[in-house]
Amino acid sequence: MKKRVLVIILAMAGMHSPLLIAKDSPQDSCKNAAALYADGDLDGALEEAKWCVTLLEQMKQENIAKFFKDSILGYKGNELESQNAMGFSSTKRDYLKADKQISVSLSGMASANGMDAFAALAQIGLTAGGGKKVRIHKRTAAIMVDDSNVQILVTLKKGGTLVFESNDVNADELQRFAEAFPVEELDDSRG
Repeated sequence: MKKRVLVIILAMAGMHSPLLIAKDSPQDSCKNAAALYADGDLDGALEEAKWCVTLLEQMKQENIAKFFKDSILGYKGNELESQNAMGFSSTKRDYLKADKQISVSLSGMASANGMDAFAALAQIGLTAGGGKKVRIHKRTAAIMVDDSNVQILVTLKKGGTLVFESNDVNADELQRFAEAFPVEELDDSRG
């Protein structure tokens, strides 16, 4: 009997608390923000709108993460690192094969308007920084070599910069890795 009462209480609690059952969605959160605004609750609407933006940014980050494959040309990916602060986003993953490591990072602004500005700055950096100019997946890139450090900076059409870097491989191997990375698909997915 006690077990049956407990089951009924838990079921009733679930009916009154949708957060126990359903995951927050940006759509629900944005609708809640609009409803709170309509009711005159500006503080509540602002908080809910911030949560809506947070959820949208998380979804965008998850979308980007799928392009940082677990394995590329025999290199195995370590844990993916993602950060988003003050409108700037960064996703990074290190790839290892034997005693060689290649780091891949995507940096840019979280909003589309900021991405345009960031891409312009990155392009200026590519132009001023020298290095050998190449095309990777129809994107402008520069290969920069400084002693044992090799970097390939790819300017993305949708804004931001994708950087491939290593102290363990030469420029040719790093370029082969960059060409095997789904650069075009990643860039196009960010539209």
